[in-house]
Amino acid sequence: MDKLFQELKKQVRMDDALLVGRNMVNKEPGNYEYVSQFLNLLLDLAEKVAGSIEEKNRYVTQADITLSFFEENADLSIKMIEKISFYRAKINKLRESITDQEINLSALRVSKIENENNEQIEKLFGINEKINKAVNQEEFDKLLKEISIIDSKIQHDYLTEEQTGRYDDLNHKCTDNISKKMRELEYKRNVEYNKGAVAAFENAFKTFKKDEAKYKDPTQLYLLARTTLFAFDAAMLFNETMIYYNHVYTYIFNKLDEDGKVALTRFSIECERKQR
Repeated sequence: MDKLFQELKKQVRMDDALLVGRNMVNKEPGNYEYVSQFLNLLLDLAEKVAGSIEEKNRYVTQADITLSFFEENADLSIKMIEKISFYRAKINKLRESITDQEINLSALRVSKIENENNEQIEKLFGINEKINKAVNQEEFDKLLKEISIIDSKIQHDYLTEEQTGRYDDLNHKCTDNISKKMRELEYKRNVEYNKGAVAAFENAFKTFKKDEAKYKDPTQLYLLARTTLFAFDAAMLFNETMIYYNHVYTYIFNKLDEDGKVALTRFSIECERKQR
């Protein structure tokens, strides 16, 4: 068995060597030569070969179990206790080394996350400035989407106290800017809507005056009113726009006969209004 173990080690067939090593130890748990060879392989693998912390820990844990198993089965003497203490110290030293590596890797990981969080916060500052300069809804919506994507990349559990302060301040400013921009864009949409309404009412007034007799025909009156007088939602019109609308409507209404007045009133109810 020992010969096979050594041969497999030479061939660098470590998984097979470990299998044989475990078999040797289990069959002769009090055999120091077998145990020491198996421990040496495990500790060498943990110290020099294993790539990940998880793999290192796996080898060290197996070595710890093997040594404990030997302690329970060995014929103890002062010399044997010294040999056991040697391996115990080696295992403990290697475990401490792995713990230090874990701490260092964790510190590096946290530092990397903090740097990445800084980058995302800086990007949010930049987008917050762009919000103030957005000129239309499409550009504004694009910026809101970018904010959502960037914010999702921030690992909030790892924000430092300083980063948390900056983020909270930015979040407050960004919320204010978004609300302000929403009101601004809303007003712009309302202005454009009202400009369109005024142009339509003016068109209705001029078109009707040009040939008033033509609009005694309900069909012609409907076609005119549908695309002008009743094409806009009164709830979205400014007071000034409504004043002009009332002027145009009153003029046309007063020029119609009784049937025309009824028809115009009916059209005001039936016609579909434009949305912004």
